Amino acid sequence: MHLPTIHVVDDDKESRQVVVELVRSMNLAVESYESAEDFISRYNGKRPACMVTDKKMPGMNGVELIERLRDMGITIPIVMVTGFADVPSTVRAIRGGAITLIEKPCGQAELRKGIEEAVQLEQENLEKDRQVAEAKRLIGTLDDKEMDVAKLLVEGLANKVIASRLDSGLRTIEKRRSTILKKLDVQSVAELVQIWVLANPC
Repeated sequence: MHLPTIHVVDDDKESRQVVVELVRSMNLAVESYESAEDFISRYNGKRPACMVTDKKMPGMNGVELIERLRDMGITIPIVMVTGFADVPSTVRAIRGGAITLIEKPCGQAELRKGIEEAVQLEQENLEKDRQVAEAKRLIGTLDDKEMDVAKLLVEGLANKVIASRLDSGLRTIEKRRSTILKKLDVQSVAELVQIWVLANPC
């Protein structure tokens, strides 16, 4: 699996460069931006990706940037560095998607740990996204009648009950059940349920 690019957003050139050099020492790709607006205009949504952003910046600050990304549907892991972690802005940042808040002055070890956690989370998120996409692809192979049976199987209904519910013969339902399991490449209804939940998380 590819390692993420770390996007560093900080209006302070010296502070930004310190983070950039740290990221490079971790053998990770890095891009830097002098403002939140600069990042918004240049980032194309490519993943895997993580962000390290300062909280206090002219124009759009770090918390506002995090909220903007959330509104745009961009859910990359974010490490926010702040000189003063007041409770309201901390809550806003966490709700917006920040996974770690580090107070200044911060040491290299603390910042490195935050970046490592972001990298791990991004890899986990991408794997989950892959599993969801595959589950949706598999469910999409079912025709309408198979979908009707699958929905009732997921509810835990027996073949006889499903046959009655759908006004179909028992052998027809058994055949469709067998086809469903084969199409989804699973051996049991329990495995079917796992795929169904992945494809329909809500």
